[in-house]
Parts: sequence; structure tokens; C-alpha cells
Amino acid sequence: MQTPYFKYKSRILEKNYRAFEELAKKHLKDFIIAFSVKTNTTSQVINTLNSLGSNFEVASLKEIQATPDKHKIFNGPAKTVEELRIAIKKKFLINVDSESEIDKIAEITKNQPHSIGLRIAEKDSKFGFDEKELEKTIKYAKSKNLNIICIQIHSGTQQTIQKFSLNLKKSATIIKELQKKNKLDLKYIDVGGGFPDKVQLKNLKVNLEEYFQEIKKNFQEFNKTIILEPGRNLVADAFTLITKVHVIKEKANKKYAIIDAGINLLPRITLSTYKFSKIPQPQTNHQPLPTENLKKQEYILAGPLLFTNDTMGKIQENLQENDLIEIENVGAYCQNLAWSISYDKPEIH
Repeated sequence: MQTPYFKYKSRILEKNYRAFEELAKKHLKDFIIAFSVKTNTTSQVINTLNSLGSNFEVASLKEIQATPDKHKIFNGPAKTVEELRIAIKKKFLINVDSESEIDKIAEITKNQPHSIGLRIAEKDSKFGFDEKELEKTIKYAKSKNLNIICIQIHSGTQQTIQKFSLNLKKSATIIKELQKKNKLDLKYIDVGGGFPDKVQLKNLKVNLEEYFQEIKKNFQEFNKTIILEPGRNLVADAFTLITKVHVIKEKANKKYAIIDAGINLLPRITLSTYKFSKIPQPQTNHQPLPTENLKKQEYILAGPLLFTNDTMGKIQENLQENDLIEIENVGAYCQNLAWSISYDKPEIH
């Protein structure tokens, strides 16, 4: 089979989704799971999650078109009029990100009553409304006949439990004050994503349930439907990448294994920790392979691109040219962010 290629493991995705859903049922009275489509837009993932009952969180026309017509959460700082028209027609929950967006929605709805969500800015970034602007923004939305039924918070990905807890606690205080001063009739609190993948959870020495416990502790008093937008926690380990060693070379007392997958498929922006392992070759007549008993050595795994920084990591192995390497934890963002520079995007099997 032509390398490199992604290998999709639907059973792992199903297992991850059911485990996530069970924790939500255990700790939350009412909830909506909306998969973060930007994490992985492949039809295989969308179809599997749809069959399991997942809803979807979308951020563009492409993602709207890639997902089934069902309950959707529409986020993003650059929603177009065309996208907003579709979202309003199909009754998505739109979490607005600016006054400009409020104006566009009011123009589309012709100032008829309509319900929207409001994103709170968790830090200094382009997203959401600053805490000091919230009351003014709510009044402005009301003047346009737009009713705030959801407050959304989201402060990043792969969060430590400490940061996650602090963000929820701060947000709960803000929501409490907003309801008191503005008489908001909220239906939803959208906590966004930020749930780490399994590798990161292990690195942080925590488990996923601790994140649900923090959500319950901070928001159960509001008695609202909690919207969860998981991405990488569901799909990170549902894909592996199979690549081949094309060249073994030594330079400056360092051994390199040049493989046909590089930063074009494993960009550092994904914030994922990859795991590399050699795929054993089948033995012939039960005889050990020539390299089987050799002492393992350290190889720098480097990609095929003409960039100095095209290195992925290191591996302790006995490697030969044409050996296959399996790279784990590549289901989140890798396929979506893959470059087509010099090489086509790999197929999915």
C-alpha cells in the first residue's frame, strides 16, 4: 500500500464518545455534545459521530455543508452574511462574537425576535466580548430584538485542570452578575472544548472525569443545559499515520531515518504529542529477522521536505530502509492542517 496513509479506527472513536457521554450523564443534569468539526472534518468521523447521536459545532460554510442537518452550534469571529442566513434558517445556536455580527443578524431577521448566544473573552485575544463590555453588549442586542439565551466560554485546548477550574470559576461569577443585573433568561451555558486528549491527560496526571467534576461544581446551581464541544479528546487516538523509512544516514555522529511524512502532516500547531513505533515485519519460517537481535539505536525521524526544521522526533529502534513506522495520536487537526506542498494529502484507510 502506498505510504504515507492515515488509518481510521472507528471503534476507538465510538469508545471515546460513549465514555465522554457517560461522564456527562453522570455529572450533568442536562447537556448537549457538539463535536468540534474543525478538529477533524473527514466524512468517516462525521458519519460515525452522527450515528452515535452527536451534534456538531461548526465555524464556516464548509463545516456547515460537511455535517448533517441537525442541532448545531455556530461559532467563529468572521461569520459571513451567507453563513448567518443559513444558520438562522436552520435554527442553529449562533454564539455572536462582535457588535458587527449583531447588526448582521438583526438585518437578516428584520429586527424580529431572535435568540442568540454571547461569547465571553477569556483572555486577551480576537475572540468574544471583554467582561467590561458585556452589559453594554447585552443592552445593544436587546435593542435589536435579540434575546441572549446562551453564554459561551472557551479558553483554549489541552488545558491543565487548574486552568480549566479557574476559568470556569471566573465565568460562573460573571454569569451570576449578568443574570442579576440584566435579567437574562439563559437556557444554555456553553463551556466550549479544551478537554485534553489521552496522552495529555496522562502527562498531566489527571483523568477526564475531573474536568466534568469542575463543570458540575461551578455550574450546577444555574440549572441550565450545558453545551460541551469536545474535539481532540474524541478523535486524537482514533487515527494513526503509517509512513515508510526511505533513507538511513549518519551525519555528525547522529543517525537519521528519512521518512515520507513530515511537518506537512504533523504540524506543531496541533499541540499533539506523537508516539512513534516500528511495525514488525513478518518472520519467514519462524526464523528471526536479521535485525531482530541487534542493539537498538537512536534515530532522528526526519521528513521529506526541503526545510531544516522538518523533524518529528526520535525513536530507539533497529531501522532499515523500507521499514514501516506507525505514528499514533494524529487524529486531531493533522489531516485538516496537512499541507499539499510537494506532496498530496494522504488517503484514509
